[in-house]
Amino acid sequence: MELSLGPVLFEWKREELLRFYDEVCGMDVDRVYIGEVVCSKKIGLDADTVSGIAGRLQAAGKKVVLSSLAVVSNEEELDFTRRLLALPYAVEANDISVLNIVDAAEREVSAGPHITTYNAPSIEFMKGLGVGHVTFPVELSRDSIGYNIRNTGIEGEVFVHGKVPLAFSWRCYTSRAYGLTKTECRHHCAVHPDGMELKTLEREPLFTMNGTSLLSAGTYTLVEAVKDLEGIGVKTLRVSPQYKGTARVVEIFRKTMAGELGSEEALVGIAAITQGPLCNGWYFGGAGKDYLAGQGV
Repeated sequence: MELSLGPVLFEWKREELLRFYDEVCGMDVDRVYIGEVVCSKKIGLDADTVSGIAGRLQAAGKKVVLSSLAVVSNEEELDFTRRLLALPYAVEANDISVLNIVDAAEREVSAGPHITTYNAPSIEFMKGLGVGHVTFPVELSRDSIGYNIRNTGIEGEVFVHGKVPLAFSWRCYTSRAYGLTKTECRHHCAVHPDGMELKTLEREPLFTMNGTSLLSAGTYTLVEAVKDLEGIGVKTLRVSPQYKGTARVVEIFRKTMAGELGSEEALVGIAAITQGPLCNGWYFGGAGKDYLAGQGV
């Protein structure tokens, strides 16, 4: 199996992003997704910046994949997408409209987790468009993932660690929290580098708010299920970057994949560097917010 690092989903300051990707050059990951999935207004990841970062990553031996916006809703976002995808790297389409911009016959194109490849017919349709790699939607269970891989032969990737991206909106939740609209953006997202926590009236964690997106309150991790993922035919495991501790998360997953760490020891290591609750329920067919201990061992 390969280990990948997903795109940064949150807004970090430009110098923080550059410093992070310098660190990524030394991480033991096989592929790195870079681009913008949530909002084209973010500071720091314009096409020229992405080009420079991608060149350094490629020189460090990483496979670079450009991640597109999950929702392309206006001309500004379409122009941003075109400029990003003009760069000469493999592409991860998170909005199916991207397949009208990129010719899959000319370069490698994959379907990201925000395209609804839930079943074999949808995957076969994507394969017919030239897509050869799929990151499964985060809510799919192990049974569905395994079935889809066996019956389509697709190269499958699974989101195995990070705040789970759940939904996207045209409106910006963070700007709204500050009494502003999306068009009045003041980059308040950068004040919350791991998102804003939303709680119920009983003060229980509910969601993480991040610009136009909602994510899980807990951190999703399948570190106990690494061998199980390999067993059902998963090709790549994806770690989603967090503001602190990403290098350590990558190290734990890599050692677990190599058999140098047992699942219990790996889980202890993950818990030690994770703020808030852990969850893994969707993979095992349960509620997404739950952590089902001892599964996949």
